[in-house]
Amino acid sequence: MNTSAILISAWKHQWRMSRHRAEPLWARLAVITGLALLIGLALALVSGAISNGFTTARWWQISLPANVLLSLSVAYTFTAIFRGLELGLPAPWVAAIGTWRDWRAALFYTAIGMLGGTLGVLLGLRLVDLIWQLDILRHFMSSRGAWGQFLAISVLLSLIQWLWWRVHTKQQALQLKATEAQLKLLQAQIEPHFLFNTLANVQSLIDYDTPRAKKMLESFTDYLRASLQNLRRDDCTLEQELETVASYLVLLQTRMDGRLSYAIEAGAEARAATVPPLLLQPLVENAIHHGLEPKIEGGMVRITARVAQGRLHITVTDDGMGVDAQPRPGRRGSGLALNNIRERLRTRYDGLASLRLTPGRPGTEAVLDLPYQLK
Repeated sequence: MNTSAILISAWKHQWRMSRHRAEPLWARLAVITGLALLIGLALALVSGAISNGFTTARWWQISLPANVLLSLSVAYTFTAIFRGLELGLPAPWVAAIGTWRDWRAALFYTAIGMLGGTLGVLLGLRLVDLIWQLDILRHFMSSRGAWGQFLAISVLLSLIQWLWWRVHTKQQALQLKATEAQLKLLQAQIEPHFLFNTLANVQSLIDYDTPRAKKMLESFTDYLRASLQNLRRDDCTLEQELETVASYLVLLQTRMDGRLSYAIEAGAEARAATVPPLLLQPLVENAIHHGLEPKIEGGMVRITARVAQGRLHITVTDDGMGVDAQPRPGRRGSGLALNNIRERLRTRYDGLASLRLTPGRPGTEAVLDLPYQLK
């Protein structure tokens, strides 16, 4: 990732709580410093225009640098409080706060802004007094007018922040709905093909292996029931998602005539997590169709889920042909399923979730890293 991409990522995630940040400290400090300098210069220009102080040496020697110093003090104090909360609060709290998209986010960040602003101004005024041998802090503390101006500016900035959160949240909600609608349309296009193939397999089994055909039809019914319920939801628990995947695996297990085995390992804490519906099935489909079906002896799919430090980690592994294997004729993947998952994660979690695909020994490993959320 180049420097500009790192800085853009740091800016996007600067105001979202996360204990483990991907961006380096220098990038976060660069972003907050740049913003503080802009605000400090703007305030200095406003005060200079009101007092017509541009022509005086005092404005250039004291007012301009003092305003910049105050802005930097507020910015760094806010950042220190924010990072302190990220590291000091319990990890599940930090993960939950990081996913807020409603009035709670506006109230929380406004409260931190007010606290950081107050402490930052007091610290900044003390530094100004020390550097320029002034007594502004005592005057500020004893002046009702100065406190009134400070509160008015704080309320204005809080209102701007609240309005920004409202617009940002609405845009995210619309983008998420569009992505989910695209997913459901894609799933609706895929399901008939899967439906006809399965029914054709059942029909071919009826004459010479009736028990297996019956088992396959029962598994298919369970799978349809679970997947259709998930399609109607905006989100579901990992428990519900695993039930759908298990139904799908039982169905494929019957169709592959014993060449497929699977294991699902997830504790109660992980199963209670809220996740987007139909998140795991594309990964399991890829593992089977590209990894295990081409393998003569078949293989195993293993799904594990655990919670650590406020994050949900889901891993889908197979011991199939691997990501570097030569694809079968007519089965070359387009990457559409993986791209769709990454887009859903980006939209729903605002860059705080990821999908990583790596070669296994043998096979392939797909790892989902999400914020841990509960209904």
